Amino acid sequence: MKRAVIFSILFSLALANAETFTLDTRDRVRDADGDWAVRQQKVLWDAKATAVIVCDMWDLHHCKNAVGRVGEMAPRMNQLLNTARARGALIIHAPSSCMEFYKNHPARKRAQAAPGAAVQPKAIESWCHWIDKVEESQGYPIDHSDGGEDDDPAEHAAWARHLAKLGRNPGSPWKQQVALIEIDPRRDAISDSGIEIWNLLEARGIRNVLLVGVHTNMCVLGRPFGLRNMARNGKNVLLVRDLTDSMYNPASWPYVNHFRGTALVVEHVEQRVCPTTTSDQLLGGEPFRFKGDTPPHVVFMIGESEYNTASTLPMFAKKQLEYRGIRCTFVHVSENDPNDFAGIEALKDADLLFLSVRRRTPPKAQLDLVRAHLAKGKPLVGIRTASHAFDREPPSEHHALGQVRRRNPRR
Repeated sequence: MKRAVIFSILFSLALANAETFTLDTRDRVRDADGDWAVRQQKVLWDAKATAVIVCDMWDLHHCKNAVGRVGEMAPRMNQLLNTARARGALIIHAPSSCMEFYKNHPARKRAQAAPGAAVQPKAIESWCHWIDKVEESQGYPIDHSDGGEDDDPAEHAAWARHLAKLGRNPGSPWKQQVALIEIDPRRDAISDSGIEIWNLLEARGIRNVLLVGVHTNMCVLGRPFGLRNMARNGKNVLLVRDLTDSMYNPASWPYVNHFRGTALVVEHVEQRVCPTTTSDQLLGGEPFRFKGDTPPHVVFMIGESEYNTASTLPMFAKKQLEYRGIRCTFVHVSENDPNDFAGIEALKDADLLFLSVRRRTPPKAQLDLVRAHLAKGKPLVGIRTASHAFDREPPSEHHALGQVRRRNPRR
């Protein structure tokens, strides 16, 4: 009995002192109406039972824009790897088809020396195109049948010539991992083999996997060490959704910008493969965002009681605009004051004002924001009663329009 108590105390102390990762995760489930609903959950992972796999963060790529995005994302990714490593996680660098470059690297030899797992999952050495028939029947939310390259054709041709001058194959120019990501020769592993990576995970008792890298709709999902194989073979796997990028050309369906294309693939992952998380869960601050990821911003100014646009416009925006990557902000008239549009300050960085207002008289400061928006040459779209949105005798001296145009009794 005494030994059991001592063991329990020591075991509890060990757990208390163990490094853990507390991560907010997101996936998507069907709600009662059959629509996809976001589900947020919190997980607690033992750091020493966790690996971070870095997928195909190559030094060069046949798509020039892809190279630029890898270079932009890599410093933040390196910060994540350094933090995870310092707290006890195993870092596995997986730049596919680059093992020759690393043949004498201690991290490469570490992966090769891992003892064979007692059980090797079926097809762990192979690409996994779909996790199951359900995912296959749903298909991808973007069309990447053209390879997903989003380069300008002239720039792409010049880039191919540049790669050839470097002595690289323009179709597959990668030789190593991008140098912006550090490899610790004392602790990390390097492999592009599903079998070797599985052996590493099993030998170290690793149950949890964070996956970062490119490209989400191709290698990240399908590689032997990718999300599908990790998920279907029982690992707790999370895509770090702000440290990935897709191969998607906005000239292809569904004709959204590149970053929205990536977001749609992330949603597909959350629906059919595994949950996701973000780098700020380990690093703090804000999730990483590409500098070019600045979605258009529409502000809806809504103040009318005749047409119920307070309900119908948000539904319209969700189905027709937000899906396409357009950020939508809704400014509703106050319930306590029919002329007050609290939150109209959002108009300062709006690209378009959508007006659904009938006979309201906002304070001068609020109407000045509308004037400032128009003075910048930015558009306004008005529907129904927007022709007389602010056409009413002001309730006080704060009215901004001066002499108010009264309703013509002959109309």
